[in-house]
Amino acid sequence: MKDILLFISDQHAWRQQGYAGDPVVRTPNLDRLAAEGTVMQNNYTSYPLCVPARMSMMSGRLASRCGVMSNMAALDSNCPTFAHCLDTAGYETVLCGRMHFVGGDQRHGFARRIAGDITPIYQNRPATIKQERGVHDRTLQDAPSCLAAMGGGDSPTLAYDRYVVSRALEYLQQDHEKPQFLCVGTYAPHYPYVAPRELYDYYHDRVAIPEASFHYPEHPALAGKKARDMDPEVVRAARAAYYGMVEFEDRQIGAVYEAFQAYLKRTGHEGVFVYVSDHGDQIGDRGYYGKNVFYEQSSHTPMVFVGDGIPRGRRLFGATSLMDLGPTLCELAGAPLPPAADGRSLCPQLAGGEDDLERMVIAEVGGSMGRGAAGFSYGQMVKCGRFKYIHYDGYDEADALYDVDADPEETTDLRDRHPQLVARMRALLAEKCRPVDQIRAAAEQMRENLGILTRCDFDNTEERWRAPECARHAPEPMVKSRLCQ
Repeated sequence: MKDILLFISDQHAWRQQGYAGDPVVRTPNLDRLAAEGTVMQNNYTSYPLCVPARMSMMSGRLASRCGVMSNMAALDSNCPTFAHCLDTAGYETVLCGRMHFVGGDQRHGFARRIAGDITPIYQNRPATIKQERGVHDRTLQDAPSCLAAMGGGDSPTLAYDRYVVSRALEYLQQDHEKPQFLCVGTYAPHYPYVAPRELYDYYHDRVAIPEASFHYPEHPALAGKKARDMDPEVVRAARAAYYGMVEFEDRQIGAVYEAFQAYLKRTGHEGVFVYVSDHGDQIGDRGYYGKNVFYEQSSHTPMVFVGDGIPRGRRLFGATSLMDLGPTLCELAGAPLPPAADGRSLCPQLAGGEDDLERMVIAEVGGSMGRGAAGFSYGQMVKCGRFKYIHYDGYDEADALYDVDADPEETTDLRDRHPQLVARMRALLAEKCRPVDQIRAAAEQMRENLGILTRCDFDNTEERWRAPECARHAPEPMVKSRLCQ
């Protein structure tokens, strides 16, 4: 049985990788993984928001089908995850760091947890959080709050990742009797937009500010979501910090990968190392920061497999989904696959099989997407080959089909040129996704539930990490959006 190490970061977009073609960012360790393993070139999140993406990944099901459509929703403890499946196959399932589980169940199939999470465990926000995060209290949230303190220095994100990686390295220096599934979950490059000072300074004058970021029209379903502050210095600060955090994260990935290789060599085991991220970050593209949109910078994410039995230096171009991770890991481990999964195993391709260039994968998004949006809005995306289709319920006239290979900025709608493809994509959505009225009813029930849960006065300090004093201060130099005055 192969030992498996899954490294999952938070908010890392596909484009910000050297091997993905970015000429500025320095990611030697990710580039090494790509050279030594197999890259899923067109991998997409199933939901461009933290908790829904991760619970969809854990269950292998679309967010609407596993019942998690917001960052405040909890996965049902009776929903099997791929960690449960690996446990049944004899693996010791160990969580080191972040998975953004919400609620009392902080395991969902993991037998052990050796490092807690950075975000609140329950749907409430304990009063101690404000003090623990200092100047960064609200910068872990979406725009404009995330633009309140940007620059070079330390932050809860950076301190947390150092802690998680140190715990992972300690664990890999130990011997373990059972086959290991170790999941290392870090927080970078999630905002605050603060990078180590030397990295922020390095990237500040090197990052490009996309000219088109200032001119894109706003989709009606996203009304009010744009940051409304596209001051070039604000965009530059956010992008410089993001790039710096990506390089910082690359170093953490390299350290864990080297430790895992040393563990395999010492024990004589075979193993597989996997790197993924839950979604990306717009970092100013099209006027947005963060995620919760289907544009490439938010939805297109890394997925790379390295190890015994994995072809070296191979790139697969068929569309894949974050939901494919669980079925793939389970088949690699000889474990039962997660039941009722919407994702599928990529093992045939990882064994050298034919690339599936005709496959379609689905992503969703839901809730009040923008501050100006009226009530609940539900969006769907389908990716197939070079094409991406975007649809929001109630906004049929604003649907769009993009050729993201020829038009990576997604400016030209091709629906009228490919009506048969659009019809196939819409048919897939009708077949696979829950009816909108059911999704809307579940969202309304969740809002009612949160009216109670967010007011409860409890916390779980055993499962939650606390930021040290050094991570609570303002970066220097500090850039702040006028919207956060």
